[in-house]
Amino acid sequence: MLVVRSSRRVVAVDAPRARTRLFGQRIAVAVIAALVIAACGSRDVLVVTERADQIPAAAPDDPFQPSDDPVDPADPADPADPSTTEPTEPTDPPNRNTTIEPADPMGEPDDPQIDPADIDPGAINFGENKPERTYDGFLLAALSDIDTWLRAEFEPVFGLPYQPLEGQVFAGYPERTSELPGCGEPVTSYQELRQFVAFYCPLGDFIVYDDDPDGLLGQLATQFGAATIGIVLAHEYGHAVQSRIGAFDNPLPTVTTEQQADCIAGAWAGRAAGGAAEGVPFDDDDIRAGLIAMIEVQDPVGTNPNEPGGHGSGFDRVGAFQVGFQEGLARCAQLLDEPLPLTPLFGTVADQRTEGNAAFGFGDDELFGFLVPDLNLLYDNDLDAQFPNFEPITLEPVSSIDEVDCAVPFGLFELGVELCAETNTVYLNEPVARERYVIGDFAPGYLLGIVWAEAAQQSNDSTVTGEQRQLRNDCLVGSWVRSVIPVIDANGLPVLDENGFITLPEPRDPGRDARASPNDLTEALQMAILIGDPTNDTDVLGSAFEKISAFRLGTLQGIDACF
Repeated sequence: MLVVRSSRRVVAVDAPRARTRLFGQRIAVAVIAALVIAACGSRDVLVVTERADQIPAAAPDDPFQPSDDPVDPADPADPADPSTTEPTEPTDPPNRNTTIEPADPMGEPDDPQIDPADIDPGAINFGENKPERTYDGFLLAALSDIDTWLRAEFEPVFGLPYQPLEGQVFAGYPERTSELPGCGEPVTSYQELRQFVAFYCPLGDFIVYDDDPDGLLGQLATQFGAATIGIVLAHEYGHAVQSRIGAFDNPLPTVTTEQQADCIAGAWAGRAAGGAAEGVPFDDDDIRAGLIAMIEVQDPVGTNPNEPGGHGSGFDRVGAFQVGFQEGLARCAQLLDEPLPLTPLFGTVADQRTEGNAAFGFGDDELFGFLVPDLNLLYDNDLDAQFPNFEPITLEPVSSIDEVDCAVPFGLFELGVELCAETNTVYLNEPVARERYVIGDFAPGYLLGIVWAEAAQQSNDSTVTGEQRQLRNDCLVGSWVRSVIPVIDANGLPVLDENGFITLPEPRDPGRDARASPNDLTEALQMAILIGDPTNDTDVLGSAFEKISAFRLGTLQGIDACF
């Protein structure tokens, strides 16, 4: 995220290509390697920007209701008239949420236990001399289930009889002596496969994947579990689906076919997570691993996804995965005719030089020097109608919890920030914030957004509690980001005003000068994964999947969607 100040003219440029900043932080105790998958000859894509699950409505007595519906005294769902209720002795201040205690992080992935009765040993052509992998059984079970799933759902969804894969699924590895089939050429060398990682070929109707544990898929499986490879292969099956419905006969942009294939991968993951994939173990860690994989395969920052071979940002790719996961194969079938919108480009010369990162620091042109006033002006002025009692917050950097002077802290200090509502102070855990900054500048920015959103909820005496309150905070962060994304023209470039300055959404306080830069949205997703609950049932901060859905909701729909 970069600051835009009146003394500096910002000149937009066309899609600067900077290197992708890979997710090199720890997800709990698992160290994420800097990996980039190329699962379709170039890179896979998961592209979407559409509404995820609605954040549950405000509690009946939540004082902020964005609709104009009048209060009906006869309706028990409406707030009671305070003049008709008996006063009670106050206990804790009503605007104080319970102190948060983040759950323990997820651990290292377990080797999947597969019942031999649930697999088709012929589902993969393993060739000769193949070393046994801990994930072999999982992939056999997954491919068997993908075929079973498509046999059942393909014809009802697409209106055509399903034809099983005519070729095979081939495992490639250095020791293999039998040749891998080529796509337009006689053979595929293992060196070529290492570049592609995995691919589907309509000429011969087959899939090939890299089975070497030192390859990118093998490293993903080691770090996050076998399901990561299963999701990649489900994506390749998505291309096989496209071959059967004639998608490759039409001049479609690469990103359109890629987003549908990624949606199909999400649809299968949703089936597996729901327990419908018999013999395929798939839990919350696997869902999180799928999200990580989608971020790792984003296009380089600043890439135009509509260019040939473009695939989309991490924000787009995770969104498409979520659409498939939540809505199923029938929704994915619509994406060739109605593609999901893509994240607009808003790169500048400065972004190209800094890779979209403001300097870590507290000066006027440094990260916290402009994020703090932007958040204060957002809630105190721009959103005064929604949060009339909000008071500006002071940021104080500290190095340890011993420096936090607060009777009722919010409880997120170990994650990087601590809100003290009684003094309107946010304590920044500077050592942790610097670690988050390695992801990108909006990683610590996302944490600031969460505690400012919590302060806004407390200022309104919001009665929403627990996980749903935290997900509302994620949604409010998304609505903040929406307000700092530059206005984009038909070519996906920032609109400049008559003075050559980037135009930001209106109405807004003229003192607000922060704007989003490429990769900020993806950095927010990375933080959601990093701090999210380890399981869907933990119900403290919300799982990674839930937090991302809430953040996307605010980003795409705005603040009203958060309530």
